[in-house]
Amino acid sequence: MKDLFRSLDDYPEEFHRALAETWDIDLPADEPLHRVLRLGEGMLAAGAVERIVQTLSPEALEALAHLAADGGASAGRTLAMRYGEVRRFGPAALRREQPWQEPSSPLEELYYRGLIYRAFGDLGDLVGELFVIPDQLLARLPALEPPSFRNILIAALPTDELLCQGDTLVEDVMAEIVHLRQQPIRLPASSGFPAELAARLDLGARLSGPSSSERMHLLWRLLTGQDLVEHDGRQWHLSLRARQWLGQPDADQWLACYIAWRDDRTWDELYDLPGIICDRSTCPNEPWGARKRLCSHLEGLAEEQWYELDSFVAALRQVQPDYLRPDGDMDSWLVRDAASGEFLRGMSSWEAIEGALARYLVTGPLHWLGIVDLGTDAETHQIFRISAPGSELLSELPPHIPDDRPGAPLAVIDARLQVTIDLRNSRYQRYQLERLAEWRRHGEGQARYQLSEDSVWQAENAGITTDQMLTFLRRITNDRLPEIAMRTLQAWGQRYGSASLRHAVLLETVDAATMQRIRKVPAIAALLGHALGATRCLVDEDNMERLIAELKRRNIWPRISR
Repeated sequence: MKDLFRSLDDYPEEFHRALAETWDIDLPADEPLHRVLRLGEGMLAAGAVERIVQTLSPEALEALAHLAADGGASAGRTLAMRYGEVRRFGPAALRREQPWQEPSSPLEELYYRGLIYRAFGDLGDLVGELFVIPDQLLARLPALEPPSFRNILIAALPTDELLCQGDTLVEDVMAEIVHLRQQPIRLPASSGFPAELAARLDLGARLSGPSSSERMHLLWRLLTGQDLVEHDGRQWHLSLRARQWLGQPDADQWLACYIAWRDDRTWDELYDLPGIICDRSTCPNEPWGARKRLCSHLEGLAEEQWYELDSFVAALRQVQPDYLRPDGDMDSWLVRDAASGEFLRGMSSWEAIEGALARYLVTGPLHWLGIVDLGTDAETHQIFRISAPGSELLSELPPHIPDDRPGAPLAVIDARLQVTIDLRNSRYQRYQLERLAEWRRHGEGQARYQLSEDSVWQAENAGITTDQMLTFLRRITNDRLPEIAMRTLQAWGQRYGSASLRHAVLLETVDAATMQRIRKVPAIAALLGHALGATRCLVDEDNMERLIAELKRRNIWPRISR
């Protein structure tokens, strides 16, 4: 890594004299090489490093522990974020200012005690100035323990005001899938989240969780990020992937939603913060990296233990203030305060940017995903805890969802054809049920549906036969389907199909001669349906796009009326 003697050789005589005074070493007055050798040998003498470490302030000792835990080398910017700058002085300024007498920061204290040195190199993706502990000193350091999240966090006792989301967001993903199966969204594809789309996603009482704009945006990102919906140029509709997603166990769906949010590269929550305005072209942020770093700290917290949110943000600032900007550059981003318009730069703005983002991620997406429960303590401070499923999700494991009904039927159907089905471990079955029954309500761990003439008729129009319906209902009730329900469904099925309706397109020409000319073209004639007179005929809706292309190829440009 870095050799002590080479490091000392890079510094002027004034620095050598300051170190000799600190380490109580007599330096020769002759050439620099002899000074470096004498100084290095004295610093490596038995017990010398331990004695100097004992004189450090608690803040400098923490900085040294952090640097040692990083293997003896850390980026200068990121260290400066936590432990302050190291001022630069020329020889004359060193003699005049003597910064070792009153260091301006914990990092400067280590520097002028000769425990760390400047270097230039790369650490992973970061290239630039480093601070390093020479190998010989690193080997002689006593055992040092850097601060941990758990040591900094303040435990809390909750009141009765608790907010637990559970898997409501995953439930709402399913609700949107059901809605899109029935009614595709006729809106243009957009990389943003227009208000019209938010309104179409708001299903009212059908949603299990709140319908705030930010949560609905996250819901849409989960649908698009997992490729559950696709755009065909005219509208959003379900993809083939949606059926595969629904076929997974409920716990796997929950895990997939968490990972889709954590690794999402299409959106940055920094732009959701109401208190700041960011110039996107000058904020080179990788939001997925920030989410991963923040979640890694949450992963180490005790399950079901309540903590003060303020202490979590304070711990993040102390342990990893560069979670958002790993290069430590706190000055080049163009971020302004939304109220005053003033630019926010430097570590003094950390709370307004990094701190605000951490609070939003915990109380927003991580709460909506059911990973974090929220509450307030007796002094109305906001507190949080990692839920039991959240602890597993943060470790990228499907959460354990207990089965409270071993051997019992999944659903019960009464004589009025009301279906009551448990919510746990039944999402795919409920999706199938909603193809032939109308949703009524959720509550107390169960969902209520109603089989009706209209819902069964809609299922039959979707290609589901009465026998298939009965087979499905017997399966989810453990073959306890009431006789009256079976007879009613069979009676409704017998009435199906006595009349038919289908969507069609009307082709109309300006005169009979034009229609005759069109019908003489074999490629067009094959696409036409029943004639409704000399100038009109029906066209199957599925053939409309092909017919338009064939007409244009013959220089007939039709007017399209919706």
